Amino acid sequence: MSKLIDMHFHLDFYSNHSQVYKQINQLEQHTLCVTNQPEIFETCIELYQPTNYVQFGIGFHPQNAGKVRFGKASFIRNLSTTKYVGEVGLDFSKEYLNYKNEQIEIFDFICKKSCDKIMSVHCRMAEQQTYEILKKNGNRKVIIHWYSGNEIWLEKFINLGAYFSVNFNMMGSVNGKQIIKRIPMERIFVESDGPFTKVHGKRYSIEKLGIVYDELAGLIGINDAGILSKQIAKNYLALVK
Repeated sequence: MSKLIDMHFHLDFYSNHSQVYKQINQLEQHTLCVTNQPEIFETCIELYQPTNYVQFGIGFHPQNAGKVRFGKASFIRNLSTTKYVGEVGLDFSKEYLNYKNEQIEIFDFICKKSCDKIMSVHCRMAEQQTYEILKKNGNRKVIIHWYSGNEIWLEKFINLGAYFSVNFNMMGSVNGKQIIKRIPMERIFVESDGPFTKVHGKRYSIEKLGIVYDELAGLIGINDAGILSKQIAKNYLALVK
């Protein structure tokens, strides 16, 4: 099997993050460690050297808008040090709808500055606005993380050129399964979203990434997860180019 790729992971949310960092490198799992604030990205880079297997994305989680100041200066200062941006996006679910305008302003700014970056994008109940901002700013290296919208917007994102990262929790719901089966193979990635997902009822830990690949392969009718891992590696190379 090709070396596994995890396109959305929160290293800083693990209390034993130092040990997890070492394990990822030992297992040789290519992992995009997203951050929820530019200042957290700065701290991660200070603590951990990016490697062939651990990379960090600079982000601002939309659920932080209106609650935590967006460190614009920190974002601009550090953007040139990475080719990844995430986690960023929009979340218009009930709890965060009051900060809709703040979210849009921040996400639009981030997209304007990140046209050449690989972006891991959060989109919850905000498909139209997310799509319009990405299209307006010409962002073409976009991975929609844990997509949960309808099939109409799914097709629009596909036509825009977006990729989609799929986790174990998605495969446990009827809607998630329907979404996954409509994603073209050349646009799919695996993510763990650790530690915010579970695998067979237990919190995700990095040695379980292979299980996520196995589950996804079975769901989309591939009898060998190695074939899936090769396709995802191919997708990553296409995204980088």
